[in-house]
Amino acid sequence: MSNQKKPTDYAKVVRIQIPSNPRFVSHTRNYFFNLCLEHGFSLFDSLDLKLVIGEAIVNIIRHAYSGNTGKPIFIEFQFDKDRVEIRLRDYGKKVEPGELRSFDLSDYREHGIGLFMIKELTDYYFLDQSFEVGNQMVLIKRK
Repeated sequence: MSNQKKPTDYAKVVRIQIPSNPRFVSHTRNYFFNLCLEHGFSLFDSLDLKLVIGEAIVNIIRHAYSGNTGKPIFIEFQFDKDRVEIRLRDYGKKVEPGELRSFDLSDYREHGIGLFMIKELTDYYFLDQSFEVGNQMVLIKRK
C-alpha cells in the first residue's frame, strides 16, 4: 500500500486573497455560500458554512491582525463530491492556546462564541500553528 497523497484536482479548488478589512467579510461569505450551493450542499449546510467562513475571517482580523485592515488573508476552498475543505491562512500573531475560548457555552466571556459555532457547524476543525509566522485554520464539512 502506498503512502502517496493523491494529486490535487485543481478544477475543484478555489483560492482567493482578501485584505483584512471587515468590508470584505460579507462579499466573501456570499461568494462562498453560492459556491456551496453550486457544489451540491443543501441550503441549510450552505448557510451554516456562510456563517462559519464569516466567523473565521472576523477572528483573523480581530485576533491575528489586531484590527489592521491592510494585511492578507488567503482562503482556499477544495470541493470534493462529499465534502468541502476550507483553509484560511494569515501571517499575523499566533494565538496563545490559553486565550482560546472554551467550546463550552457556559464559558462565554463577552466574545468567543465564534469558535464554538465553527466547531459545532463543521465536521472537523484544526488550528495549525506549525508555521514560523501566522496561523492556518482547516475546516471540513461533509454533505
